[in-house]
Amino acid sequence: MSQDKVLFVDDEPGVLSAIRRAVSDEPYLAYFAGSGAEALTQMEKTDFSVIVTDMRMPVMDGLTLLKTVKEKYPHTVRIVLSGYTQLSQMLVTINQGEIFRFITKPWTNEDELLPVIRQALEYHQLQTDRDTLSQSLAAKNTAYQKIFQAMENKNKQEQKELQHLYKISVMCFALWRKSLASHTAITPEQKSLEESMIRIAEIIYLTYLSQLPATMETSSILGLIDKIKNGCNDCLEFDLSALSLKSIQGNHKYCIMIFKILLHVLPNPPQRLNCQVTEHPAAESLSAKLCFALDLHAYELNSLEQQTLKTTCSLLNKTAAFYDMNVTLIEQDKIADHLLINWALETNPTSTGKE
Repeated sequence: MSQDKVLFVDDEPGVLSAIRRAVSDEPYLAYFAGSGAEALTQMEKTDFSVIVTDMRMPVMDGLTLLKTVKEKYPHTVRIVLSGYTQLSQMLVTINQGEIFRFITKPWTNEDELLPVIRQALEYHQLQTDRDTLSQSLAAKNTAYQKIFQAMENKNKQEQKELQHLYKISVMCFALWRKSLASHTAITPEQKSLEESMIRIAEIIYLTYLSQLPATMETSSILGLIDKIKNGCNDCLEFDLSALSLKSIQGNHKYCIMIFKILLHVLPNPPQRLNCQVTEHPAAESLSAKLCFALDLHAYELNSLEQQTLKTTCSLLNKTAAFYDMNVTLIEQDKIADHLLINWALETNPTSTGKE
């Protein structure tokens, strides 16, 4: 850290000599000038923390000097040391020169001159610290803005690439379907099954792409249920009587996606489909396992529809595993009975979630 420098300006050599003796033991470096012009010449060469000047000087008076210093060296703290105490002139000096203190001649070293200069140096240091902090904050802000802009550009590019992937996938499935339509070496039953498998794969894959990038959310169980209902055209009726869980943390979009796909695959879904929601103890690393049980008793699925539903569950599980979920078809005497959607949760089951 550089040593502070203070410039004293007065046209009377005796005054400068008295000041020189007064500040000889002070920790700052003292410089002296006999005129305003000499003071400005020194200021061009040296960075002063404080300037102390007389008011009544020939050629360039103290007010003119202070106005110039204020304009060219605004961080230099300005002090007036003068025997000229006309009120109007003092006010002009204060208003136009923005001085830090006004000391009248004669002065006392210990009570007036030295304490004021020390205060001025402290004020200069505060200004310097403030400016340094401001510059540092500005630099950090600029750096953060660049980081945020880069992240935003990256996110936009990723979204664009996902859109491209979606379009390419649509074309691939269309080509696959076209190839199957031209294939004559399989029976109509086999072709129907193949078409069903392609349709299910397309639905699951494109729906999965549409919910990317995955986001982890925390909300109340009622908030999640409302989202599932809205996503499924309110055809689901949930029974939450056996549930004490308050909040859910995880990929809500994927959970909603599972319900939408399953209802899309089921033929002619009824106006109301019952779903029992329960919770079970999970592994030590988890706090609960949430189970949605969709009642399929209203359906009489033929062999193709049942095979399609099994394939759907199998494909859904490939991606559901990423989010601690799985989908299971429960059969009774080879007839679809229930669809179970299990979700292993890390959220404290007694916590209260916010939507």
